[in-house]
Amino acid sequence: MATIWDVLGIEPTRDESEIRRAYARELKLRRPDKDPKGFQALREAFDSAKRYASSTVVLNDEDEHFPDKPEPTPMMDYVRELMQEQTSQPQTLWSKNELWEQAQSVSTLLIRDELEGLGTLHRYLDNEIPDALEARHVFSLMLAEALSEQKWLNRSLLNEVSAVMDWQIDSYRSSQLPDWLVHALEQQIAITNRENYWQYLARQYGGNRYAQLKWRLLTEKGMAIPGWVRLVPDLLSQLAKQVGELRQQSPALLERLNPSLLEVLQKPTLALSWGAIIAVVFWGYTAWLTGHESPKAAFQSGVMLAIVATFLWGYPFLERRFKSGGAASKCVHTVFWLASWLLLAMAFYSAWRGASAWQGKDVITMRALVILLFLVIPVGWALWQRRGDWRNLPVRIVVVVLMFPVLFIRQLPPLVNLLGMILLPMLYGITIEMVYFIK
Repeated sequence: MATIWDVLGIEPTRDESEIRRAYARELKLRRPDKDPKGFQALREAFDSAKRYASSTVVLNDEDEHFPDKPEPTPMMDYVRELMQEQTSQPQTLWSKNELWEQAQSVSTLLIRDELEGLGTLHRYLDNEIPDALEARHVFSLMLAEALSEQKWLNRSLLNEVSAVMDWQIDSYRSSQLPDWLVHALEQQIAITNRENYWQYLARQYGGNRYAQLKWRLLTEKGMAIPGWVRLVPDLLSQLAKQVGELRQQSPALLERLNPSLLEVLQKPTLALSWGAIIAVVFWGYTAWLTGHESPKAAFQSGVMLAIVATFLWGYPFLERRFKSGGAASKCVHTVFWLASWLLLAMAFYSAWRGASAWQGKDVITMRALVILLFLVIPVGWALWQRRGDWRNLPVRIVVVVLMFPVLFIRQLPPLVNLLGMILLPMLYGITIEMVYFIK
């Protein structure tokens, strides 16, 4: 069985300098990433050898008495001279400045070319680093510090270097590096991720002139937001969506955005959108289909349009206009809540009356079936989906019913859009006329 001295490749000694040099020499052959078992045996042998070297007990000649020392012989004098010669040899010197320059050079190469940098790091650790354990430890810290200052450091590269240097970095922790250095590395990775995301956005907006206009409005500081921007369909809403994504994914990038745009988006404002255009066309055509037959029907169509406009545009505007939780906000919610319940109650009542058209003994059963199919199931499903916001549920149901054809038409291909704009208003017009119009 191999002894600790066999593992270290030296004769038994109490000289810690020789033990450390042997450990550094063997460490090149038993790296932890390639030979973990050999490294473990080497580490245990190194610890045992250090304990052996430090166990020497120096006794005072005045307190202890030993047998007479043997007379020196020529052989003993020769051995003593060899030991004195070995002790007098200067240890290998190394410079921290040279290690720092090497760490800077390797870190820069790793960022520029990861494969070449890893190869250079392996060669330096195997053949060029000073043969001293302390030098290896100092270089490890210097390399980590140099990487923490390198722009474009990414997670993949850090993991590769960590495996080579045995840093054991895992979720802001390391058994080989101090916490402040691990934090600096993680901060540099976060900066790299942020810069990559910003460059991705710049490429996304680098296409046509319309995309470039949005990028200028989004990022060019000092650029005022002209009034005509509100007339370009969906322009402000798309910019607001992009700002929201930045706020969630990388809040630090908000300081690069146009302050004028952020100020405009913080205030309630009316802006044109394709959804609004489709809604105006759809509900205008629906109102014409149901109201062109008589003045009475035209008046009821006008009331229908007023209700649609109030729920689709008035309610969101008032919701943004008044502070949440204030008296005005509560009053707005109460009015729309009551109006929504009134519209839903009228729909239930009309469905009940419509079911009475069936004659026979099972009139009640038919009424219940119609209400179950056309009202209870959809409303129940909506209640379950929004059970956490049950106070605003009636308003949401009405808004969803009014916006459903608009959203549906927007998802269709262009040619099918035209067909949907013709057929859906007819279906909605017939349904609304049956439910709410007074004959």
